Amino acid sequence: MKIIEILLSILTASFFLAAFLSFKKNSFESFLFSSRFIKKLNISGKSKIFSDLNIEFYLDNYKNIKIFNFKIDSIEKLIILKLFFSFTSFILINFTGIAFQKNFIIISLIGALIFYLLPSEVLKNKINNIKNKVIIELPDFIDVLFSLINAGLGLDESTKYFAGNYKGEIKNLLQIFRIKQLEGYSKKEAYEHIGKLSFCEEFNRIVKILAQSEIVGNPIKEVLRNFAVEIRNNQKDQLKIRAEKLESNLIFIIFIFIFIPMLLIFLVPVFPQIKLMF
Repeated sequence: MKIIEILLSILTASFFLAAFLSFKKNSFESFLFSSRFIKKLNISGKSKIFSDLNIEFYLDNYKNIKIFNFKIDSIEKLIILKLFFSFTSFILINFTGIAFQKNFIIISLIGALIFYLLPSEVLKNKINNIKNKVIIELPDFIDVLFSLINAGLGLDESTKYFAGNYKGEIKNLLQIFRIKQLEGYSKKEAYEHIGKLSFCEEFNRIVKILAQSEIVGNPIKEVLRNFAVEIRNNQKDQLKIRAEKLESNLIFIIFIFIFIPMLLIFLVPVFPQIKLMF
């Protein structure tokens, strides 16, 4: 009986694998992200239950987003992919359990939960990468902007110069700013858009200052310089905090992996004598 069950599980797994491989990638994506499923999610409002505002904004505005080679461009497709990964992992782990004559139901449930959460975590990691790049580039961006304005260029000319002559995430955001203006957005709306798209509170504050200066006409040179100093000081404070945390973590690691094993080495020969005493 065991041999028959193992053979049946292998055949079933082989069938699913052959069915999966028989699809071309584009055909499989078209099948998986069927417009019927997407419409149902839209109509029922289920996508709103699972949505994250940052993730939703990221999917709506960035192109060519891929998760494990699946192209994702909407929250509905993300939900379908999460459910697909979750269901597939659940089935495969249970088939493995049948092959080894074990009950893997709890492990399969844990695996399903992990694979359901994984795509969102991948996207959150991509968002954090954008945010971290913007934070690192921000002081230099402000310094360059201050220098250009101080040299006599206007704010619009300064941002154009930065977008055309520098590399990095802020340069990409400024290019999006220009595109949004061509699409008919006002400067204030375009600034607000790239502020949200940076996922960085500091950059969002800067673009609000720039937008306000465009409307009111206030000089912003001193504001920019003071803001650059503030950001650099904040970054130094954060580095100090991280260094302190790293030091405490190192002490903990040394205690666990060096001090305790050494203590055991010295105590092991003494254990038999302690036993004799009792």
